Amino acid sequence: GARMTTILGIVIALISIVVATVMDGNSFGALIGPSSLVLVVVGSVGVSLSGYQMGDIKRVPKGIIISMTGKEEDPGDAVDTLMSFAELARKEGVLALEAKLEDLEDEFMKAGLQQIVDGVDADAVRDTLEIELNSLDERHQPVIAFVKTMGGYAPTMGMIGTVVGLINMLGNLSDPAQLGLGMSVALLTTLYGVIFANLVFLPIAAKLARLHELEVVYREIVMDGILAVQAGASPRMLVERLESYLQPAARVGHQERSKRSGGSAAAA
Repeated sequence: GARMTTILGIVIALISIVVATVMDGNSFGALIGPSSLVLVVVGSVGVSLSGYQMGDIKRVPKGIIISMTGKEEDPGDAVDTLMSFAELARKEGVLALEAKLEDLEDEFMKAGLQQIVDGVDADAVRDTLEIELNSLDERHQPVIAFVKTMGGYAPTMGMIGTVVGLINMLGNLSDPAQLGLGMSVALLTTLYGVIFANLVFLPIAAKLARLHELEVVYREIVMDGILAVQAGASPRMLVERLESYLQPAARVGHQERSKRSGGSAAAA
């Protein structure tokens, strides 16, 4: 599924490097260097730490896991749910929504609908939900930026490792047989820096940025739907409005959604 694309992409890229190495008849063992790995990964994390607050940094490991395994919300499901709330509000009034809120897993949707039930006016509901959206942005952006920053520093750390390796090698020219090995180890650090930047850190940052965009759109759909329910929109009008956010292939219309949910298309 879509959640595995990050792992799949990184694995494919790494396999391409291994296959190309073997095709050229080279030894893959020459590409393995623990010291280069430590310098690039630990060094990139260390330099990146200096520009962020501890609260941001604590969320980074979770963010990286989410980029590998995270499942984006389906906006189509939100449209179905809000359509059913619109039907209920039209038939029995907004107070009837409260009994259904217990079953809602989406805390953002639940908070907005609860405010409607409590009689909060539309502007205040919108303000509260927009504050929540801004808060989401403030939580996610530092994590995305931190991973991107590691991608920026990794090649530099690789270059530092290479320069250090060359200095050591040139300081020990008395044994010419060691020159080739010294050069190989020195260049390996640059390779690791480029690989970690472009095959790990930057792709993960790009995936997190995309997941964030999708979540923002999802919440905007939910917010728009909540305000439509409050305004007394018919289920048909609500579906038409919210489906304008969706990809054309996902726009199935009120009648089809009503059939799927076992409701009545005539409820509009």
